[in-house]
Amino acid sequence: MLETVQLVNIKKSHLQSMYLWELDKEIQMNTGIEHPRTYELFLNSFAKYFRGEKPQFFIKAVEVNGELLGKIELFFDGDKHYLGIVLASKRDQGIGTRALNQFLKEVKKQKYVDRVYVEVYDDNERSLHFFQKNRFLYTGESSDEWYKNQLRKLVTLVRDL
Repeated sequence: MLETVQLVNIKKSHLQSMYLWELDKEIQMNTGIEHPRTYELFLNSFAKYFRGEKPQFFIKAVEVNGELLGKIELFFDGDKHYLGIVLASKRDQGIGTRALNQFLKEVKKQKYVDRVYVEVYDDNERSLHFFQKNRFLYTGESSDEWYKNQLRKLVTLVRDL
């Protein structure tokens, strides 16, 4: 049976689970979180988002049958729209792809976005595969970043909507 994937607004009841994802070592490695925020800083950041003080962000929770599994977000840096997705569980079941497609339809319609970028570490094979199978293409742009005293390459991919 194909499970129902829903994108819902972030709720205060989601925050504790989302903070635990930030503390997860695998998620830290894949997303480049070298020093996780304290719970207080994490809550303060989302309080600002809830008050509308972070208009450059658009964030949705990914739920399956009412269970919080991840989040997907769009960040506008003034020039480009960057996408990020974290699926904390039930990976490799098509949930991320369905969430991504729903989210991209929503940002195209509501935010008038016609192109999104992702930045992925080149050693994050799972994420690179995910984005490539979902029609993201390498731009040729990359940068080197230090993560826990190791130099890692961050590559940029793009998808036209």
